[in-house]
Parts: sequence; structure tokens; C-alpha cells
Amino acid sequence: MTCEILYGITDIYSVIFFLKLKHWQLFLITWGLPLLALFLFFNNHFAVKNIFPFMMLIFTTSLFGWIWSIGGKLSEKLPETVPLNTSRFKIIFAIPFIYLLTLDIWMGFLFSLGPIDTNFDWWVIILFAVLHFIAIACTIYGIRFAAKTLKSIELQRTAHFEDYAIDFLLIWVSIIGYWFIQPRINKLLNVTGTGLNPEIIANTTTESNH
Repeated sequence: MTCEILYGITDIYSVIFFLKLKHWQLFLITWGLPLLALFLFFNNHFAVKNIFPFMMLIFTTSLFGWIWSIGGKLSEKLPETVPLNTSRFKIIFAIPFIYLLTLDIWMGFLFSLGPIDTNFDWWVIILFAVLHFIAIACTIYGIRFAAKTLKSIELQRTAHFEDYAIDFLLIWVSIIGYWFIQPRINKLLNVTGTGLNPEIIANTTTESNH
């Protein structure tokens, strides 16, 4: 029951926010604000140390929220003939988000204590290495699922990797990918927010085939 409520909240949030943003808005939120903050306080190490966790929180929430929106909400518009496991995607992709969120909060706490002792015990280093590996693997899975979802909707069939390989790379390198992926999502979404416009899907599918 709790999971269903959480999924419902995140789905509503996704539709209202991430899926309807323009490419430049996504760029500003995810990359623009953090880069601007680092540029403005570049020579102020104290300020950078204090705002870094906050900027990472914005970056992580925006990027992962965008990918979650594609795989978790846009996937509802997949044809019935395309069997993609959205529930598995949500579980797997939540792992790196929770990990990075926890890491960000922990870093913020450490920075607030003053100078950081970098002489960690060996088991801490191994633990972080393992967690990082798991987070990266889950992130790659999530990006692949999102890319496949978007392309499958456009093609109205199950997309193969060769169909969405470029989309995978664009989502991975989001600083560039936003400018190419988000306009396609905006085009697929009905401006009334009630779903996908069949005529738009047909036009997008035709363009994709060309």
C-alpha cells in the first residue's frame, strides 16, 4: 500500500514537472544552477564546501527525477504489445537515487563538522566501492530502460538496442541530451496533460522511421 501511494505521488509529480519542462529549463535546474554557484564562489572554499551538498541534491533529484519520469510515467503510453517491466525499473532505479541522496546528506553533515579526515578505514573504502559499483550498474539499467521506453513509444513497437543506442548516450550525457530528448517528450505529450496525442505519435513514428 505504501509503495502504491509513493508511486502515485511520484507519477503525478513527474507529469506536472519533469515531463513538461522545456529543454532549457531542465538544463538550468540540473546543470545551470550548480555550475553558476561553483563559478560565483570558485575562490571561496568555505562557501563551496557548504553549498556543494545542496547543489548535488538539486542535480541528483533533477536528473534522476527526469529519468524516473520517462521510465515510470511515460511508459504508461507504451503499446500493449510492448512488455516492459516498469515495476522492476522503479525498484532498481530507486537504489542509486537513495544511495546518492544518503551520500549527499552524509557529506553535508561531515562538511558541517569542519575539516574532514580522509584517513578512512579499509572496510569503509571497500564498502563505498561496492555501493558505487551497484549504484552505477542500477543507473545504467535505468537509463537503458528510459531510452528503450521513449523509442518504443515513438516506434509503437519494442525497440531494440540499435534503435535507442544514441538515446541511451544522450540521456547518459544529459548536459547535451536534454536539448535533443526533451523536445521529443514535449512533442509526445498532450498539452492538456490527458495523455498522448495519437496524431503526434504517428508523426513522430514516421519521422523516426525516416
